[in-house]
Amino acid sequence: MKPELFRVGPLTVHSYGFFLALAFIVGMLVSFWYLRRRFVDAYVVFELVLAAAVGGIVGARAFYVIGHWSEFSSSWWEAFKFWNVQGLVFYGGFILGVAAAAAVVKMRGLSIGEVLDSGGLAVPLSLAVARVGCYLNGCCFGKSSGLPWAVTFPAGTQATMGMPPNPVHPTQIYELIMDLAIFVVLLAVHKRFRYRGEIMLAFVMLYAVARFANEFFRYHTKPSGSLFFQVLSAAAFAVAGLVLLFRRRLLPEAR
Repeated sequence: MKPELFRVGPLTVHSYGFFLALAFIVGMLVSFWYLRRRFVDAYVVFELVLAAAVGGIVGARAFYVIGHWSEFSSSWWEAFKFWNVQGLVFYGGFILGVAAAAAVVKMRGLSIGEVLDSGGLAVPLSLAVARVGCYLNGCCFGKSSGLPWAVTFPAGTQATMGMPPNPVHPTQIYELIMDLAIFVVLLAVHKRFRYRGEIMLAFVMLYAVARFANEFFRYHTKPSGSLFFQVLSAAAFAVAGLVLLFRRRLLPEAR
């Protein structure tokens, strides 16, 4: 665990913030690469990434606050600390991030399907990079474990989440591996998808499976936390799967 990477004078570079910024850069480069191959004005990806970043952070924080409202009942202003990296939820960030990017797509008159597909390739790799920051920061860790690869974070880290210091599942690394696997699979088969938008739908389905599995090992302050995200993952998988199925049945063969 290394919450602070290094210091330059009065400036402290935090590991989570560094890898979160790196994740956005990686995602931007993947989107840029994909859109250029589709003969789209790929430079608009910079606007898309900025919109998705702002919308994603706001959505991730809002989703956390809604799910942990009791923590803010006596200090509501704490809810607006968007820089609190231990109070962000991926699904909330994903929903609002996509909505913000969709607004840019509409204003620029782009194909929303192609832009979504670029995100379907970019997001899993970005998530893998961001999870390195999670691990170094000591957040998003797992339940107690006696496995050989279990990790013990410094005293006080787990205590802030209501758990005594003991070996836990490195769920950040579990998800990092699964996110990389999703990226590799989608990159290998992305040319085989028939319609625009299907890469993103496939990503949602694959990530839903990965998140569902990882929730068996991830620790939450509320016992119902894992079940909530598993239900959400199952719903995301079902919705994306149905959309994918109906698109293939209703749309003509030509892309």
